[in-house]
Amino acid sequence: MIPVATRPPTAAASRSGILAIDKPAGMTSFDVVRVVRRVFNERRVGHTGTLDPTATGLLPICIGQATRLVDYFHQQPKTYRCIIRLGETSDTLDTEGEVVAGADASAVTLEDVRATAAEFIGDIEQVAPMHSAVRHEGKHLYELARSGQDVERKGRPVRIDSIEVTGFRGGPRAEAELTVVSGKGAYMRVLAADIGERLRTGGLLAWLSRTSYGPLRLEDAITPDALAEAENPAAALLPMHIAVDFLPRVDLPPQGATMVGRGQSVWLPRTPEMTAGNQCRVHSADGRLIAIGEIAGNLLRPTKVLNT
Repeated sequence: MIPVATRPPTAAASRSGILAIDKPAGMTSFDVVRVVRRVFNERRVGHTGTLDPTATGLLPICIGQATRLVDYFHQQPKTYRCIIRLGETSDTLDTEGEVVAGADASAVTLEDVRATAAEFIGDIEQVAPMHSAVRHEGKHLYELARSGQDVERKGRPVRIDSIEVTGFRGGPRAEAELTVVSGKGAYMRVLAADIGERLRTGGLLAWLSRTSYGPLRLEDAITPDALAEAENPAAALLPMHIAVDFLPRVDLPPQGATMVGRGQSVWLPRTPEMTAGNQCRVHSADGRLIAIGEIAGNLLRPTKVLNT
């Protein structure tokens, strides 16, 4: 569990950090961004990956300087709990669209679902749904879909790390509950539809909740309403290094931290064990995250300096 801050940060620090938001159904991801902007009186606010309005669960929000670290969240795995309904299809691949009957799913068994789901584990290709935020010639696909257009989309590589079938209810409209761990860009709606197509019944996503994202867990999250009503909302802010904790850490003495803060390279007497290519996170002597850097030999070159 990631602890919530127990003391109010300074005014400057209160505008930079990460929030673990528990998004309710009915809100868009940008609705949450608007709430956070209003609560913190800060324009530099961004989410780390859209959750559909009907979906619930963990939505990390970056504030202030932390918005520069959004891409590092994208490099980390996410966990979803979802319910796939077999025997129905939808133009949006979920229950928000026009739902029509597929083939009778009565013959599908739990083992069928497990075996089929296993075929989608690993590096696969997905075609982004028309009702998505992916851009085509400068416009979001959902904008084109709303105007009645359907454009050709190419498959995109995504990674599914694991799929566990945790429940199954058979019948003409069978339902399977899955826990899925995935990488960047994977659509659970597409996974649901592809599994249904492979089973020859059709399928759609009936329910979705994101339960983890990198080091963040849903049980550590705060709802938008609770944040807006909090006497000290800044107490819910997590430090920026949460976004890059998977990178090896380098701690610098004051002189070295000053040089890196100016964008200058520094020589390291010892280098950390590199576990993410040549990238590392750089901390000052007081523990603050001050930069992201690259290490070549014993030379640390800052690639992203944070004004903290």
